Amino acid sequence: MQFQIDPIKRWRQARTRSASALRWWRTLALAVAVSVASASAIAAPPAAGSAKAPALELARLSYVERKVEQGTSGAWREAREGTPLRIGDRVRTAKDALLRIDFPWMAVTVSPSSSVAFPDEYLLAAVLEEGRVALQADGRAILKLVTGEAAVRGQGQVVVRRQARTTLVTALAGTFFVEGAGRAVTLAAGTGTVVRAGQAPLAPLALPERPDGLDPGTDPVYVARGEPVSLRWTGKQPAYLVEVLSFGSDAVLLQLDVGAPPTLLAIPWQGTFRWRVVGRDERGLEGRPSPVGFICVDK
Repeated sequence: MQFQIDPIKRWRQARTRSASALRWWRTLALAVAVSVASASAIAAPPAAGSAKAPALELARLSYVERKVEQGTSGAWREAREGTPLRIGDRVRTAKDALLRIDFPWMAVTVSPSSSVAFPDEYLLAAVLEEGRVALQADGRAILKLVTGEAAVRGQGQVVVRRQARTTLVTALAGTFFVEGAGRAVTLAAGTGTVVRAGQAPLAPLALPERPDGLDPGTDPVYVARGEPVSLRWTGKQPAYLVEVLSFGSDAVLLQLDVGAPPTLLAIPWQGTFRWRVVGRDERGLEGRPSPVGFICVDK
């Protein structure tokens, strides 16, 4: 059967449409990822008397689910898959929306109720204004991520959440450096830190335990499209993040912040999906994702 609304097909089509552009994006990627000093080459001022050059493309929006907006200088418009992200742009997601941005060397997933800016400044960086982002860069360092409390650099896979003037960082793979108030800590995979306004990052912290005992688990449950399914798991944390993934990819399709189990979730597409849950401790720091369970959605 084919999805009536196929998020994975949309995501793959967006990547295909952008393939030809990636050849020249790699030149830009080297400029922004290898050295801060080279950032000046990205947006060199035009010659005297000439028209201002348009902002260069930095990435592409490869997956847009529900209400996502993109804009510059306060002018917002509906975000669409396959459109470029330019230096100076901002993106924001509604409380039930999700966005994936593909750079030539990294991927960024923007969670619901989040706002991220890519300011046109000499020191190129992404600014997490509020909410949550997950970044993955296996081949080279991520674009520097800045919040009101901290700056994050490194290579691998990292989750950064900003809430109530506090930045929470979880390193899932690789090594990351977190700076705040003139001090820095190094996070190895499986550790995290908390940075409060005006304070140095906490020493590396052990992550919350992984949830287990997912129901439905490896024996999938069958539901009709749009019908809520009851999700259960075992864990001791006060809060959790539920994620729905495609069957054949690690691309996240839906996210939902929830409390203690059980919770109800309706998947609006037809097909077979995986789901998992992430625990968050009393500070809000995330742990590693649980093993996956399976949900089959019929028409």
